[in-house]
Amino acid sequence: MRQYELMMILDPSLAESDRTALIADIETELAHAGAKVVAADHPGERELAYRIHGSTTGFYLLYTLDKESGDFQTAIAAFNIKTNIWRHMFVRLDD
Repeated sequence: MRQYELMMILDPSLAESDRTALIADIETELAHAGAKVVAADHPGERELAYRIHGSTTGFYLLYTLDKESGDFQTAIAAFNIKTNIWRHMFVRLDD
């Protein structure tokens, strides 16, 4: 198994219930892509390096994942459709 890291920035203006539902959708998409969540960290609202959609803050999520191969195309396609997910990036961790 290889380990990957997923960093996401969500819309900080989401209500707590909407954010919780979005996080559950994200974790479901990761499971459908064949990834197992090893660790999840939600640092919360942080200052952005540059404005996104006019906002100077974003809600951060960080996941450590286990997966056989690095094909996250189904999850990426689902994330691109959701307008409340502003940015996402998968990174393969060193073996």
